Amino acid sequence: MKKIITVLLAMMIITVIFALAGCQNKSSDPGTPPEDVIHPGVSDNNDTGNENSNGQTFTGSGEMIENAISVRIGRDSNDELSVNIIDNAAANTMLDYLSDSALLFPTYTYDEDAGFVGQNVRGNYTREEEVTVTNIKAGELYLFSGGQLRLYFKDVPGANITATPIGVFADTSVVNEAVTNAYESNQGDTWGVDVYFWITKQIS
Repeated sequence: MKKIITVLLAMMIITVIFALAGCQNKSSDPGTPPEDVIHPGVSDNNDTGNENSNGQTFTGSGEMIENAISVRIGRDSNDELSVNIIDNAAANTMLDYLSDSALLFPTYTYDEDAGFVGQNVRGNYTREEEVTVTNIKAGELYLFSGGQLRLYFKDVPGANITATPIGVFADTSVVNEAVTNAYESNQGDTWGVDVYFWITKQIS
């Protein structure tokens, strides 16, 4: 009987030791996760940094709608380029005007120094999601307060523009050459168009 009691006491002691060891190894409550874990990519000013396939960060509020539209740069181009659109009110208003059939979109402003092609677009657009952008990257699209949509075809450091981010080309590496070639091949256009684009909405 004494031996049984001794064995039971030994087992109880071992159980207590393992239980205490488990408590010591158990992770403590880490508390509330930091903001960049809860909402990755959101900066202090609540603008979402959206990263495209090239690792380029594009500043704009809202999530990125990948491959929302496809674009051909140049009237005779067959190269379909995907464009990711920011899910904000202005961009969605613009999407409402597009079709799942290719629409010919002419631009009448080609500014080599400022690095963009632009055209005024129809529609009533909110300015609630305007931001100030210091450095622009090639392939980014912005809507300005006067209703002008601009595609930047080259990097513009120190631009300091105030506009609504609309989207960015999925492959930004081809934009500069494609826009420049389309502009040069379109010189003397009957209608005075600088660059033609074919735009097709890819989402319903």
